[in-house]
Amino acid sequence: MMATPYTLSDNHKERLRTLAISGAQNFKTRLSNKVFRVICEDHTTEDVRFFSADFKHLTGLYSNLGDEEFYNNCVNGTLDKGNIETMQKYEWQTLKRKGQDVERLYDLLSSDTEKTVLLNELETHTYTFPVAIKNPLLNMCVAFASDAHKARSMRKASNSLNATSTKKVLAIFAKQSYEPNFGEVVYMSDALNVFQGHEELLDSLNSTLQKEYSEQLQAQKK
Repeated sequence: MMATPYTLSDNHKERLRTLAISGAQNFKTRLSNKVFRVICEDHTTEDVRFFSADFKHLTGLYSNLGDEEFYNNCVNGTLDKGNIETMQKYEWQTLKRKGQDVERLYDLLSSDTEKTVLLNELETHTYTFPVAIKNPLLNMCVAFASDAHKARSMRKASNSLNATSTKKVLAIFAKQSYEPNFGEVVYMSDALNVFQGHEELLDSLNSTLQKEYSEQLQAQKK
């Protein structure tokens, strides 16, 4: 039951439909079924994941379609505005922001900025998320739920303040869920800062990246 239902106009539904389609297509290409390893300033790591079944929840939309059908229709560009319920939990501006943030979700991970941080135990009024990633410059935060650390909630960074710890993100790597090692560089601040004195972090990377960063470390020692 929605405590305070909001009504969407057909024009708003059409705009949200377009955002959901674009967001799902980006999600499929860049995020779905991947594992992302986040390396923090204290050289601890957290793995986070993005699943298609959680896409609808990230958008904040109520739909007459199930989670997977909603996602697949978005990816295929066949989502109809009639699939978006008129009565929604969130008002139009909030749904638009969520749609825009989902559309640029990969940018939150890959942005070349020193402002991206990882939060542990982010408390909200409904749930405590074990991990979240936020960037105040983008005013974006994605919160991850359960032991699997699956993306579950898009939030404003300005509303994501109550966490037990906040750590600067030094690097993010990605791999397909079936791959043994990480081979995609999503974000890298400074390889020497990441790996110097912590060469064990190289073990999770594929041979190409291990070679590249090992050579950088060796060159620094000469």
